[in-house]
Amino acid sequence: MALFKKVSVGQFTFLRIIAALALLTATQACHLYWDMAWDRAKIGNGEFWRLITGHFVHNNSNHILLNSIGLSVVLLLIGDKFSTRTLCGLSVFIAFLTGLLLYVFELQLLYYVGFSAVLHGLVASYSITALRKTPGYACLILCLLGLKLAFEGQPQFTANLIGIRVATESHWWGFVSGILVGGIYTGILLKRKITTQMEQD
Repeated sequence: MALFKKVSVGQFTFLRIIAALALLTATQACHLYWDMAWDRAKIGNGEFWRLITGHFVHNNSNHILLNSIGLSVVLLLIGDKFSTRTLCGLSVFIAFLTGLLLYVFELQLLYYVGFSAVLHGLVASYSITALRKTPGYACLILCLLGLKLAFEGQPQFTANLIGIRVATESHWWGFVSGILVGGIYTGILLKRKITTQMEQD
């Protein structure tokens, strides 16, 4: 315990960024030997784990680099608002829900990889959890993220860089998933708070 008390908030955030980037690198290394991509045909054949794992692997080094930068920025901005366990849980649930929504609603999408949808979802989830304490700030973030998605288009430069089409539809569903998961998480926190107050009374 004494060791962790000596670690500042900034240092802890830095350590979490390093750990998160190491995880993305490790899953990418696994992807070289075991295909983990979101693949419609294989999901249809029962490989349901791809709904999650497809978000944690990338098409090439440029792709993982861009999402690593994005993940670092997101963790710097909101990482200290959640525990490590909560961040991991949110990421997995957002990944699963996004993968499922893509499968159900984006029938033209046959193959997908990348963490960017989860990044959009994490920011959306944070905004939902922040509504109670800072509604103006939370709404501003949601509006800015929504505008970004609305005018995103199809960035050809990024597509050339990562070697595949940018699946902007995944960003939208990541955003929707983040709102839903953030709402559920906020509801759980409120229920716990009410239960604790009732027990104290």
